[in-house]
Amino acid sequence: MVSMQEVAQQQRALILMSRIYVGSINFELGEETVRNGFYHFGTIKAINMSWDGAAGKHKGYCFVEYETAEGAQLALEQMNGVIIGGRNIKVGRPNNVPQAAPIIARIQEESRKYPRIYVTSIHPDLSEADVRSVFEAFGKIVSVELAPDNKPGKHRGWGFINYETHQAAADAIASMNLFDLGGQFLRVGRALTPPLPLYPPNATPIVPGLAPILPDPNAIAAANKAAAKIQEQVEAMTAAQSSPPPSILWEPEPKSVVSTASSAAKPASSDTSSSSSMITIAEVNAKLKAANADKPPEMVSLQQEESVSISGSNARLMVMQRLTRKNESAVVVLRNMVSADEVDEELEDEVTSECSKFGVVQRVVIYQERQGVDENAEVIVKIFVLFQAHSEAKETVKSLDGRWFGGRVIKCEIYDDDKFNNNDLSH
Repeated sequence: MVSMQEVAQQQRALILMSRIYVGSINFELGEETVRNGFYHFGTIKAINMSWDGAAGKHKGYCFVEYETAEGAQLALEQMNGVIIGGRNIKVGRPNNVPQAAPIIARIQEESRKYPRIYVTSIHPDLSEADVRSVFEAFGKIVSVELAPDNKPGKHRGWGFINYETHQAAADAIASMNLFDLGGQFLRVGRALTPPLPLYPPNATPIVPGLAPILPDPNAIAAANKAAAKIQEQVEAMTAAQSSPPPSILWEPEPKSVVSTASSAAKPASSDTSSSSSMITIAEVNAKLKAANADKPPEMVSLQQEESVSISGSNARLMVMQRLTRKNESAVVVLRNMVSADEVDEELEDEVTSECSKFGVVQRVVIYQERQGVDENAEVIVKIFVLFQAHSEAKETVKSLDGRWFGGRVIKCEIYDDDKFNNNDLSH
């Protein structure tokens, strides 16, 4: 029986595990910059900036508290030493963490019993079913739990996946951390806490102590029944196909889940079922076309296409392709085109003139980025070009990437339009 005192100690330990120290912050930067740099790892509950009242500015460090210990751990692992505002920030644990070390060790030891991972920076359009379809490549999934938002049917961009085996969890972490899914880089790590229920913001949680909350058997049975029904529908569709399914043309970068799926998730019992559960984008489109044959073209929407239930090994790629369609940026970034010494008043007009060959140029931004805090640190020049359409941006990349210009090889690629519109030019 867990006493109230032990529960209180565990809660305090979890709060400490959810906090990180961030130091060496540029004095010109504020809380909003810190939040923008650290929100990818999970919901931030609070940022406490150290404040020097006499100087009228912060002291160069702060404490960031996440809603989960896992978010704090990923931030610590991936943000320590990153350059923000021209300075390498320092990320670590607060000094008071050792006081709760025995309790923290006990919580983490309990968590190691469960093949459970933490996933954050999940695209808002992804559902739990979508997440399952992407991550089931690495092994059988017991449950997917996305942190619910106050808005019905929405999540807060992070959650937990419970696998049947520890190997599947380890493979998912190794392959999916920093995987580009729908224009957002997933952050994936090992769960540091035992299974606990997830609540919407402002809800009053029930503190369960260290007793693990296992998925409801009835819920699992219902999910399995639904999956079986979808599987039957998919098999019926594929059986009706007389020709081999076309290949998927789009492949995600920088990592691909396809190669891992062939090695990490190929139990002998599933080989035959995986081939029979293939469903392609062409098949989905054919089904939609038949269903909407009596409707005018304008009524056949992307939303209808997304409502089709999918299953099988190609489901992951379909989810990724759907999200990629929604993030077709019209912005390109040109790197290594000129040095900082070559930037002058005429450069913007020259870039506009050259890029106008490929489409309507709406805006050109010349960004100089210092690569360190030292005055003599290298300054690189990035040139951002906003076109009227994504197709124009693609044509620019096709024509300019790898092209020689003034003794330099230009690197040209599509740039995330959300980052560009938010003046985030650091990537």
